[in-house]
This record gives sequence, structure tokens and C-alpha cells, in this order.
Amino acid sequence: MRTILLIGAILILPSCSAFITEGPSNDRLATASDLRVPEATQIVADNFELISPKTRSVDVSSVQLGNGCRTDPETLKTYGPPWTPNYREVQRNPSQEYIDQALANLEAMTARGFTRQAGMPGADPASRVYRDSRGFAVYSSQNTTVRGEIEFTLYSSAPCTAE
Repeated sequence: MRTILLIGAILILPSCSAFITEGPSNDRLATASDLRVPEATQIVADNFELISPKTRSVDVSSVQLGNGCRTDPETLKTYGPPWTPNYREVQRNPSQEYIDQALANLEAMTARGFTRQAGMPGADPASRVYRDSRGFAVYSSQNTTVRGEIEFTLYSSAPCTAE
């Protein structure tokens, strides 16, 4: 049975590569958009400051470049440039007040042109995604760990951005 599955996988994988695109090149994205990594990382930091329940300042140097926007068809690993700058924080067992304030701050992003997206994975009502017309996103995710702890994540990201 294993042999049949292995042979099937070997036969199917090459055909999958026809559906895998490498993604936008840094040069192509640079000519199609004025957005560059320095501006995108600042917007990511600013957006995170707006959704955080704590008054804070996010240093742009702590914004990660994130996954690359291209996929190596041989390994299926992402690489860049271009990049998807992002910033996130995880709180373990936060207070309900913290969660309520974060959700209110996310909803307030609608006044800045963000719209709530349908289809956030998971059934938890505290998990939600908001996106603006440029592709910037802010979201929350609440999960219960195997130890029964609550992990509440706030996240801010940019669309694919050229260097």
C-alpha cells in the first residue's frame, strides 16, 4: 500500500508545479507600486499601535520582513524580495478587558478604510481579519493551547512590498 501511495505522490507532484507560480519579482512590483519596504514597515507599526489595547510605540526595526512573496517551484519555500512586512504580539491568558479593547480597536479601523473579512479560520469570535484597499491587514486570533491556556495574537501586515 505504501508503494502505491509513494508512486501516486511521485506522479502527482510534477503536475502540481504547473499550478505553482514563482510570484511577483521585486522589479515588477517596484514598477507597479510606489510602496517600498521602509514606508510599508512604518504603516505596519502605526497600524499595530492603533489596534493594541496598550498605549505603545512600535519601533520600525522590530517589524519583520516576513515571508517572501515568491515561491521556489523546486522546494515550495517562499523567498524574497519582495517581502510582506509584519508585526505581531502574543498574549498568554490576557484579561477579558484586554481582548475587548483589542476587538474594539480592530473594529475602529473601519473608520480608516479597513473592512472586516469573512472566512477567518477557527470558530472563535475573537478571531477576525480587517483589510484595506491597499492590502494592509490587521487581525486578532484566539486559540486554546493543549495546556488549556488562551493565546491571543494581534497582527499587522503589509501586502507584498518591493525593496
